[in-house]
Amino acid sequence: MQARRPTRGVWRWGIWAILALFGMTSVYFVYSEPHVRAYLCPACSGFREVAPRIYADTQASEAQIDAALQSFDAARDMLQQVYPDPGADPIWFLCLSGDCGVKTGPRPRAMAYANMFVFVYPEGANPTILAHELAHAELHSRLGTLRRLTQPVPTWFDEGLAVLVSHDPRYLEITDGEVTGCKAGDWPQPPSNQREFRRRAATETEALYTASACLTLDWLEEHGGIRAVPAMLGHIRSGDLFVQ
Repeated sequence: MQARRPTRGVWRWGIWAILALFGMTSVYFVYSEPHVRAYLCPACSGFREVAPRIYADTQASEAQIDAALQSFDAARDMLQQVYPDPGADPIWFLCLSGDCGVKTGPRPRAMAYANMFVFVYPEGANPTILAHELAHAELHSRLGTLRRLTQPVPTWFDEGLAVLVSHDPRYLEITDGEVTGCKAGDWPQPPSNQREFRRRAATETEALYTASACLTLDWLEEHGGIRAVPAMLGHIRSGDLFVQ
């Protein structure tokens, strides 16, 4: 006796079940991820627009907002030292009161979600951290979404360049406002893979970011300096490989 094949109705119910599961999973992710909720509906999450594409939580004071906007201006000036014509334009969410998003456990100074938006906590609303995130957004924007999926630039370079753009004194030697080198030390080889970098950075933050800055400084010295970065990224977007 020949086995009966599943009817069309069974297949239809199976597809609906898969779609329903996907929908429930998506709803759960949005509900459990406050940063994504803020991006999808700023007003629903207690944010208001205080400048084009910049939102602050409604509990933030005017003084906090003014200080943050001044920090943005300083951060943009730092970015333009490397990219005279910056083009990245993510949306920014400034949790200046500290009473939004992650409320328990250690929280980051800032979290970037691809080139779409950046969520910033009070500790990150300063020129150094904002310039660091602006540098990431600009590099990723210039590589392009499709090209970036192949991770054409090693993570140590992405992070090291952001450290240099932001003149971060935690990892760099700075004299009269100019970077003179990275902090001396016996630093490990930083990973090229983003996932591995993030995993190790949880416990080796200073070592990995300083090592990335040192390695990036060496690379730039051999390849035309920091002002050659925009042209280099353009070549990579066109299909060239990153030269180690």
